[in-house]
Amino acid sequence: MNRSIHLITILGIPIEINYTWFIVFFLVTWTLAKGYFPVALPNAPTVVYWSVSIIAAMLLFATLLAHELSHSAVAIRNNLPIKGITLFVFGGVAHLSKEPQTPAVEFRMAAAGPLCSFGLSFIFFVLTQLFYNLRFPMPVIVVADYLSMINLLVGVFNLIPGFPLDGGRILRAAIWSISNDLRRATQIATSIGRLFAYFLMGMGFLYFFYGAILSGMWLIFIGFFLQEAASTSYQQVVMKRSLTGVSVQNIMSRNVVTVPEDLTLASLVDDYFFKLRFTSFPVMSGEGDVKGLITIHAVKDVPRNSWGSTRISEVMLPISRSLLVSPYTDVFEALTQMASNGVGRLLVTTDSKLLGIISQRDIMRLFEVKADLGE
Repeated sequence: MNRSIHLITILGIPIEINYTWFIVFFLVTWTLAKGYFPVALPNAPTVVYWSVSIIAAMLLFATLLAHELSHSAVAIRNNLPIKGITLFVFGGVAHLSKEPQTPAVEFRMAAAGPLCSFGLSFIFFVLTQLFYNLRFPMPVIVVADYLSMINLLVGVFNLIPGFPLDGGRILRAAIWSISNDLRRATQIATSIGRLFAYFLMGMGFLYFFYGAILSGMWLIFIGFFLQEAASTSYQQVVMKRSLTGVSVQNIMSRNVVTVPEDLTLASLVDDYFFKLRFTSFPVMSGEGDVKGLITIHAVKDVPRNSWGSTRISEVMLPISRSLLVSPYTDVFEALTQMASNGVGRLLVTTDSKLLGIISQRDIMRLFEVKADLGE
């Protein structure tokens, strides 16, 4: 299930909003309306606080998007395609098709974000002074001042040398450049990132103890997220290093059971799903061409009383580039493609001929074997 909503496309980059974004958008708006703006705009009506808070929260996330776009611009300039940007619980993330190949590229990409935030902070600072001198309404001045302050904090926060923050990536690039060992560099930067995450959570609990519940909740929330992100990022680096150099043809399943496109779902369930206990099957035409993939989830979405009259061709996933992979593709690239298509498996083809099928389970088994062997 796709948990993101496509919002807009900028510079050819699809921008999506993850469902977690709405949670944090509400929390930011509520925090501003109940805490920040009542102090900055004393004695204003409640409707003003909420209106200004919504506008400020929207502009905040716009600046965070600009932060991510700055990373993306540097990546594209260095021949690293960006598949998209997703706004989620703590700002956003740019989805790279491949990781930086040199420490210098990693450094430039990481530094672009904080530099963008500092630049935005300066712009909003100038606007604050301009609005004040031109006697703009106080809510406009206060919002500009807030955006100047928050972008400065975002820039400083991201420079903390703990992975996966931008500062952690800069540190990783430096260690990588000196040691020529990406895994070691990631391990050191990740360890610092975890320590910082635990520090934030510890401070959050102290805030709770002294009655600052809202501030404590935010610190714990941020610390927990950073700790999880640091662990996940390190695991990805280890997995990539372990899987790189292994091609799909080395681990794909070759004796593939296929199903005809005109088969009914009732026959599919009785003769294939129940007997073979696979969760998906490639779908073939009468001429032997691959037409798509039928999954057990697609069958479950059809009412049971319609299985006898519904053909596979009506509910299958039609063939597309997201479902196909070359036998010579790197296994880690295939794993990334599976994560994008949401199916968890790929059809291995060459010249429109089906050679095999590869699943996330196949790749994870390979990784587990390599881990057991110390590789």
